[in-house]
Amino acid sequence: MIHPLRRLLILLLLPLLLTPALAPAAHAQGRPEVAGNWLVRVAGPQPFTMTLSVDEHGGVLTPRALSRQQTIFPGAAARTDSGFVVNATAWERENTLDVAVRGDSLRGSWSTAGQAPIPASGIRLPRETLAPLTGTAVFDSVVRVLERHFYDPGYNGADWARLVADARPRIAAARSDGEAYAVISGLLRAIGTSHLNFTAVPRVPSPAPVTPPAASAPAASAPAVSWQVLSPSLGYLRIASFEPSGESLPPEVARLDSAFAAFAGLPAIVIDLRGNEGGSVDLAYRLGQHLHAAPVAAGYLVVRRGFDARGMRTAAALDPATVPTLPADLPGALLADAVEAAGGAGMLSMGGGLARTYTGRVAILIDGNTGSAAEATAAMLRETRGAVTVGARTEGAMLSSADVMVAPGWRLRYPAMDFRTAAGVRLEGDGVPLDVPADPADRAALLRAAAEALRVPTP
Repeated sequence: MIHPLRRLLILLLLPLLLTPALAPAAHAQGRPEVAGNWLVRVAGPQPFTMTLSVDEHGGVLTPRALSRQQTIFPGAAARTDSGFVVNATAWERENTLDVAVRGDSLRGSWSTAGQAPIPASGIRLPRETLAPLTGTAVFDSVVRVLERHFYDPGYNGADWARLVADARPRIAAARSDGEAYAVISGLLRAIGTSHLNFTAVPRVPSPAPVTPPAASAPAASAPAVSWQVLSPSLGYLRIASFEPSGESLPPEVARLDSAFAAFAGLPAIVIDLRGNEGGSVDLAYRLGQHLHAAPVAAGYLVVRRGFDARGMRTAAALDPATVPTLPADLPGALLADAVEAAGGAGMLSMGGGLARTYTGRVAILIDGNTGSAAEATAAMLRETRGAVTVGARTEGAMLSSADVMVAPGWRLRYPAMDFRTAAGVRLEGDGVPLDVPADPADRAALLRAAAEALRVPTP
């Protein structure tokens, strides 16, 4: 039996003895849980959305961008009393995401050096919106798709079997989606090709997690095609993107037609493809019609079946003269099926079908952000129309890609077709040959260089 005085002493000392042990737990309960997958919306004049994975192991916070915003690269991160801070490189500039977390939502700001902070908000993604990347199920699905459909049987010179074998134990040991994502992304980067990425595309419940203030609502998107007559000798045509297709295509075709109607009597035009990252071939077809009175061979595409059926390791082994010609008016959405039906290789043709075509001289403005279908267009016009390229060498990312959902919320984009110009020139990795170097950021200097190359007065 405990003596009454001893019992009283224990009761007095007990709170003091327990407080040090309980204090850390109480402090931990007061800090928000930041780990997980977050859908973050950044407002402002050019709003964007990204999916961000935040891991926390051993007190170390690691963020990874899982979204289609491939130009966002999270770096250092730290917890705060209310949430977390992430430093990120985006569009070649340093930025900071500083947010407070409350339950399954966050709110804060996105700051770019030298600019005022922009509001940022978001939600923690429910587990059902993204299939877990931990384990090997999604990894195996990615591997299967690439082994069946990746256009190049040699995987761009990479040791595919070794890469997969090295990645498998690391994916099995991953403790979070972020860690597993890093393994899968690393596997794809090791192939060293364009049009190959793995991204989160979660479906979130309505309403959207972030509603930007009315003052920050984005303006209507600018048209893909714009033009002006610079002088009696020179017209200027800007094609910002070849993305328009479906319902968005007819208005852009109408603008293109209007431009060439205005250019009819001009001796030369400049086509500006700077920053054009490509898209579909549909608008490029219309451009080809305005510049070629009859169909011309523009370039050929080869799918995996074409390589395997011919026993080729590279499309350089294929004689362009033996490649079947595809219809000149074939919609971009049907291109891959048409190449498959043609035996795995098909020659694109552009031109013809219009009562009047432009016959003057052509220059094309290009830069390091001119990619994909825009590169193919520039290279085709250089070969078939004698167009002069002005500016800087293009991105060197000309493959035709396909998208497939490999698991709920996860999309794999992979190169499904190789591309060569009609003369057999490969643009992937090399870009479009440059005729006249000039500062691609200086429009006036580019136009002067183009006018000189076209032998017309500077506007």
